[in-house]
Amino acid sequence: MSADAVLTREKDVGGLKRLPLPKSRRAFAALFAAFAAGLCALPSFSSGYVMTLAVEVMIAGVFASGINLLTGYTGLVSLGQAMFLGFGGYGIAIGTVLLGWPLWVSAPVTLVVVAAIAAAIGAICTRTRGVEFLLITLAFSQMFYGAMIKLRWTNGSDGMTGIPRPDLSWFGVSADNPTVFYYYVLAVAVLALLMLWRIVTSPFGSVLVGIRENERRMMSMGYAVANYKIGSFALAAVICAVAGILQSQYTYFVNPDAMSWQMSGEGVLMVIIGGANVILGPFVGAAVFVVVKQALSMITEEYNLFFGIFFMLVVAFFRGGVLGAITTLIGKRR
Repeated sequence: MSADAVLTREKDVGGLKRLPLPKSRRAFAALFAAFAAGLCALPSFSSGYVMTLAVEVMIAGVFASGINLLTGYTGLVSLGQAMFLGFGGYGIAIGTVLLGWPLWVSAPVTLVVVAAIAAAIGAICTRTRGVEFLLITLAFSQMFYGAMIKLRWTNGSDGMTGIPRPDLSWFGVSADNPTVFYYYVLAVAVLALLMLWRIVTSPFGSVLVGIRENERRMMSMGYAVANYKIGSFALAAVICAVAGILQSQYTYFVNPDAMSWQMSGEGVLMVIIGGANVILGPFVGAAVFVVVKQALSMITEEYNLFFGIFFMLVVAFFRGGVLGAITTLIGKRR
């Protein structure tokens, strides 16, 4: 029996629910096209400050999407995904600044290395579940965080500077231009979103949802659950590393703070606010997180207190996150 058939069986006790995706590919394509068109037109009617916020939202959205694949679709809550965000930034920094490699070599090598490291870490972490999984991923993250603070050849806690942006001279433009860099980040975010959509709508994604809903049933049906969990862990790590590359290019800088558990926690908050196991949820959550936090910081120095209250209200009144609440509201009206 296929994984899709498993997900439609809800009569048995502990039955598995169908993946909450749009009813048709055409519906998702329309929603995605509207989302992309709005972002493409943004620079034509917005200020530089708004574009800066948009870049931060998109980078945060890519990072949160990696967390969502692991947490929302596979059911593995991690507080260590920021280590892969840091690996992405440090990877291209080491490749371009220390080794002198061109960016087009450093970036893919970084992603391959991150995938290999994530597979090894995932093989250890995925042997646990629940709180144990959360704590062991946190432990790995803090271990690498401490290592990057101590390593002298990466300048320790001072971090690394001079990280280059892509050379777009063959297009007749420079990525140092804020508008050009905005479109570069947008293109990468769209590609990441399309790749994630393809993953979660594939049989592989259906198996991940089956693992989230009833892992024992999937094992009894003959699926190699351990391998699927490691694969999900590695894919989520690569997506987070892509966000780390974009972040380091955005600031021309990377330091160990990118690997802290606080960064992982913020990514989980974005997933919860936007809506877990929904493709666009992490981007909606990232937008709400960045904009609300920025607005509160302009009003009061105690913005973290008020943001905590805002987060509690979202959890209490928006079941399934902001996007989930909107979807439910539209469904009720129909």
